[in-house]
Amino acid sequence: YENGHPEEVIEATKRAITQALALGYRKQDIAVLSFRGREGSVLTSVDQLGPHRLRSFTGSYDLFGNPEYREGDVLLESIYRFKGQSAPCVILTEVDFDTFDEQVARKFFVGATRATMKLIVVASERAALAFDEQH
Repeated sequence: YENGHPEEVIEATKRAITQALALGYRKQDIAVLSFRGREGSVLTSVDQLGPHRLRSFTGSYDLFGNPEYREGDVLLESIYRFKGQSAPCVILTEVDFDTFDEQVARKFFVGATRATMKLIVVASERAALAFDEQH
């Protein structure tokens, strides 16, 4: 997607979910992880991506301290909140950076290793170029 265009991030992420479903993954097997975190994500305020309802953290906790989630079919989390968990198919979205440095590499590694079978990356044009220059 083009750098800094929220509607393109949303469209590209929607297409990635559709691609995962076409590959045979069930909605409950897909985790959409934001590279930006909850506060910086354009997806945090979105309840649905096309026909895909997003199950996401509301920012609140119940009386027992458990996180409360919106109803939905596809999980949306940040890579920070999903640390230590995994899913058969992970869509790492909102991947955007200028320089592929060690901090970005570690963050990317954490997000990428959450996938047990399939990883789909939705990245900005500049992040894709910076990544290509490294590899």
